[in-house]
Amino acid sequence: MMPVPNSNITGQTNSAPSPATKTSWRFGDLSVADLIPQLQRHLYEQNHKANWQFVWLNNDGRPVIGLMPKVSWSVYATDQKPSNDSNPVYRVVKNCRDNYSTHSENTTTAYMSYLEWQHELIAYSKAYDTDSNSSNNINSKRTKPNYHHGLIGFIGYDIAAYELSPADRIELANQPCASLGHYDIYLTPAADTDTGWELKSIQTNSSSNEAVDNKAKDEFIVALTSYLDELDKKLSDKYLNQAQSKHTSHTIPVVLTARWSKRDYQQAFDRTQDYLQQGDCYQINLTQKWSGYLPRKDDANQQPLALIDYLPALHHNTKAPFAGYLSVDSASVDGTSVEHVDIFNHSFELLSCSPELFFTFTKNKVTDKHHILTKPIKGTMPRGSTDKQDESYKQQLVDSEKDRAENVMIVDLLRNDLGKYAKIGSVKVPQLFAIESFSNVHHMVSTITAELKTDTHPLAVLFGSLPAGSITGTPKKRAVEIISELESTPRGAYCGTMGYMNFDGSGQWNVLIRTLQANGSSNNASVKERPINLWAGGGITVASDCDAEYQECLDKVGNLLAVLAKKV
Repeated sequence: MMPVPNSNITGQTNSAPSPATKTSWRFGDLSVADLIPQLQRHLYEQNHKANWQFVWLNNDGRPVIGLMPKVSWSVYATDQKPSNDSNPVYRVVKNCRDNYSTHSENTTTAYMSYLEWQHELIAYSKAYDTDSNSSNNINSKRTKPNYHHGLIGFIGYDIAAYELSPADRIELANQPCASLGHYDIYLTPAADTDTGWELKSIQTNSSSNEAVDNKAKDEFIVALTSYLDELDKKLSDKYLNQAQSKHTSHTIPVVLTARWSKRDYQQAFDRTQDYLQQGDCYQINLTQKWSGYLPRKDDANQQPLALIDYLPALHHNTKAPFAGYLSVDSASVDGTSVEHVDIFNHSFELLSCSPELFFTFTKNKVTDKHHILTKPIKGTMPRGSTDKQDESYKQQLVDSEKDRAENVMIVDLLRNDLGKYAKIGSVKVPQLFAIESFSNVHHMVSTITAELKTDTHPLAVLFGSLPAGSITGTPKKRAVEIISELESTPRGAYCGTMGYMNFDGSGQWNVLIRTLQANGSSNNASVKERPINLWAGGGITVASDCDAEYQECLDKVGNLLAVLAKKV
């Protein structure tokens, strides 16, 4: 039986005494995007045997940096045949932290359905949900949603689409389908400063095993604090800080090539129109893929660059409100050794510059009720080169009957999705057709809210509502089947979701658009580069124009392609 913990957080007045004397740092006042690559590599260099599993979420202005999970689940496709079409089976690799100072873990592999994995996560979350823990008390003082103790990770599009239509055998990409971790050691902005970072280590004192784990954790936190002290000192050097803050200086241009030519896109568009005219769907989200390779560094070691190296430039360019990054070490789950000189060689990396919120879950501490908010995007226009042109494009989006019709379709789809989990009469649409402006495009955004039924866990809502309607079409099941046929290549994580779910059921998840994926290379020494992929697309209706839809794809990822190629 799983113990129910009593949580304490280091560095807080209502927690147990901290094992470390310092729990906050300024790190040279670097932005989080500039800090992330340096922090990750610094920690690997300090202790390459530790089980670091980095994850960063922007959290709409409340970033969190997960360092080392207590437990993690990575989900993969498997050749094992399901007992019937409604219950596909996946390989779920579960890592339970056994040792802080080495890459030693208690790793188990189970074969289970999507629903069984969901039930395991819900049971785990309920065991760690205590209203009296100190993280909740601290969180209650903050107005913005933020991570304080729970699960962080992603769930990909492929696995969610497969679950919608198992009989269609939608292809799963050769990479993790999903990955979630219980992050009890993490960094978050310090409460008393605009630029400092605070280390959180949540103690779970409820059993003899937990007590042993917490003692080892205390010892590790002392070491981790010394690692962070050293990085803080290094980044505080003014000259070094200025040199390292030039976030594009150490990268090499990466050119991604479109999988489809304009003619290929036209053919896929025409086939989409055939399905729409036949009444299969009202809207289908058609996407296309750009591919390339991460180059090797121009030095004696010839190690490949990692996707994380491009994070600073991409985030500075996009300023995406729901950005995120994580890496999943495929070497650690298949039993092969990891060389510290090449920490990303076997890793799957996910880097999102997403502007789109999927769900925000909040919990009312007084009534104990869960509420949900979603803001689907449907409708896009580029930014103008002058203020006058920019305002003109924005007004065109405001006046676009086609975009309003598409937006309403997705709003209705999401209202229907939430209706399965919401208290009767609580689903509301407080805002329709709002225009939100980003670095490269204007978007039409609507807002939907609801109150969840008392017996519904937020994780069930998240799992049951994937993939998001804004990136599939309507009706959703038929749309994902047509998408699989027309795109003829798996999306992987793209169009899935990334975010966090606190154990109290509060959380925030994005839609994984404007998202890059990089797969780890094999052990074959002849493999010199790591593949990297990027997608873009849009909702197609009978009123859509092929040239305009094709241009919309370019508008959505043009700045990302330019940043990677170092043209901006």
